[in-house]
Amino acid sequence: MTIAISIQTSTAVVFAADSRLTTYGRAGFDTNGEPIVVPQTYENATKVVKDQSNTAMVVVTGSASLGRISFMDYIASSVVPDHSDAQKHDEAIRGFAEGMAEMRSAYWADVQIERWPDTVLMLAAVSPSSSAPVVWRIAYRGQDTAVRRIDNPVYFEGSYRNVFTLLYGYDFRLVTALADELKVGDQPVGIEALRQALGQLKILKPIDQLSVGVMPIQDAMDFAYFLASTQVQMERFLPGEPFCGGPIDLMILKTAPVQEILWHPGKLLHHPGGRRLVDRG
Repeated sequence: MTIAISIQTSTAVVFAADSRLTTYGRAGFDTNGEPIVVPQTYENATKVVKDQSNTAMVVVTGSASLGRISFMDYIASSVVPDHSDAQKHDEAIRGFAEGMAEMRSAYWADVQIERWPDTVLMLAAVSPSSSAPVVWRIAYRGQDTAVRRIDNPVYFEGSYRNVFTLLYGYDFRLVTALADELKVGDQPVGIEALRQALGQLKILKPIDQLSVGVMPIQDAMDFAYFLASTQVQMERFLPGEPFCGGPIDLMILKTAPVQEILWHPGKLLHHPGGRRLVDRG
């Protein structure tokens, strides 16, 4: 699991993600001959990558395994397809997603795992028709693949309960419990009716007060970092095993005044023995 943030302005997309990576592998077989799948967690992953053409970037949440390599390594060594026509560009992105789905399917079928771990990607590229940034959500749920555009200028993936509450003013689990608890004519209030009521309140939620479209890139970066680090710190101090952790990495796709991808890592690679050498003086 992870916390992944997408901030989309009129001329840029900012991706932010933590560094805790979860993957899954086969660790033997049980007494019935069924494969045992166990999670493996790493603390220094880079889950935001750009493609070989330097025109698209992707952030990965959920399981990072795409066959024998990770989604990140595959995308970083590939060219995300482009097209001058907006509709065909969208179809090309869907084809790229289906290609990864085939690799994923072949791998899990080969290792004989029936219950495949889920992965969700956010992919940002430039629209050929308007030169504006576009973000797609690519979800691999079991054996299914779903691709759609993300219209929300502020979007979360992965473990985001605490920052959702911060921006939207309510906890969705609390709303569900409240709907069950409230009674109108001895009937529980429907969860959808309660959500609609929350959406019709005259008091603006924090998410409603943001002017993301005109937000300068540096401020969008600061905002994405704030949201990601807040989720990490809340999970750190609340009970239970944290889903997120480690430094926050940021990547920015700019479309003006020139098109480019900027990389701002939250961590640097160090020699494993470096700290011990420093400690010894």
